[in-house]
Amino acid sequence: MLNKFFKVLLSFALLLTVGTSFSENVNAQIMPVYDPFTDKGFTDGADPYDISWFGISSNYYRGVSNPSQIILSVVNDPILGYGNALNLHNPSFRGIDDSLPPPHFALGTFAPFNLPIGGRGYTLSFDFRFVTKPSSSTTPNQLPNYRVGGLRFGLYNSASTVVTTNILASLVGSGAPVEDDGGYLVSVGLAGFSSLEVSRENFNSGDSITGGSGGLSLSSNTLVPTIDDTVPHRATLFVQRTNLQTVQISATIDGYLVSATDSGPGIITSFDQVVVRSAFSDLDIDIDNVQIMQRIPLGTFREEKRE
Repeated sequence: MLNKFFKVLLSFALLLTVGTSFSENVNAQIMPVYDPFTDKGFTDGADPYDISWFGISSNYYRGVSNPSQIILSVVNDPILGYGNALNLHNPSFRGIDDSLPPPHFALGTFAPFNLPIGGRGYTLSFDFRFVTKPSSSTTPNQLPNYRVGGLRFGLYNSASTVVTTNILASLVGSGAPVEDDGGYLVSVGLAGFSSLEVSRENFNSGDSITGGSGGLSLSSNTLVPTIDDTVPHRATLFVQRTNLQTVQISATIDGYLVSATDSGPGIITSFDQVVVRSAFSDLDIDIDNVQIMQRIPLGTFREEKRE
């Protein structure tokens, strides 16, 4: 009878955790987005909760790339250990102005969600690794200041100009759909730079997203290891709206943390895009298990509607 009781209890626990995971026994989580690329595609396909990904590139007069566009493909990556992954094949490029690397990044779109005031937050997380060591890229020799933000990722709002196809445009004054977007950006130091920074990129900043211009640095941490290897790493970004004009943000790489508070009328409280960028020339990156999860307090399990 006791064994039967435990079996029933276990079955009930499993039922509760379908599409749900636990974090430090404090919060349960519900996933509005989960893309493991199991279906070997990078569009919204057979995998439950997966999303569509697009390659965004810019080649303007101060930067030349070969090839001109970033290439996205699903590959088998046994080193990440989860089967398929999304590969971001970054072009080689050179910049006339060292402060303006040509943008090449992957953008994933999903149904928008809002941060409730004083309510639950959302966590973006994914696994990643570089296909070759960052220091082997040509970028550190050409443009060493790129190292401080060699990896960039974030949550963005499309400003009602949703991306529906790959983009190759100047992205500065071009009217491309990503040019007016705003969001929260995480920058990670590579190949000798120890840095982890959170910024807000404002809407209509006059720069492509993940470019950094027109933004606001919120917090940084230099007491973190630099990344210069091809082993798996894990990235997270957490956003929560604590009151009418305050958003709490925190980001981690392999557990190393940076936290920030964004306040005032410029806060961003709605998101429908995730962005990942390798800012180094000719430096590929594989990403896997891209998740966006909403935290809910334990003991409040019930049917939830997506926001």
